[in-house]
Amino acid sequence: MNLPGLGSSNRFFIPERDQRWPHLLTALLAMSALVVLALGLVGWPRLKSTSIHYDLIRLRDQVGELEQRERVLMLELESERSPQRLAERARALGLVPSAPAGVMAAAASEVVQ
Repeated sequence: MNLPGLGSSNRFFIPERDQRWPHLLTALLAMSALVVLALGLVGWPRLKSTSIHYDLIRLRDQVGELEQRERVLMLELESERSPQRLAERARALGLVPSAPAGVMAAAASEVVQ
């Protein structure tokens, strides 16, 4: 009895290995490797660009925080440089005002605090 696609149905035949199977398996593995390689070549740059995008967002937030800190520090610096603040600190350190321009300063023993 002959079955279509299976060949002879004699159970006493020694089955022979199909010679096409190793070639088919090799071709299937090669095609799978090519598909994985193509997906890697397409997917890796997209993954990197997404990662870079998130880094950029984080860095922009950090720049905003640093700019805000710079503004606060500049205001603090200007308040420390103000003439009133400098005069207060000079008095706290025991400094005396200088003589006006064109007037001779008195000797150190004559300065009264």
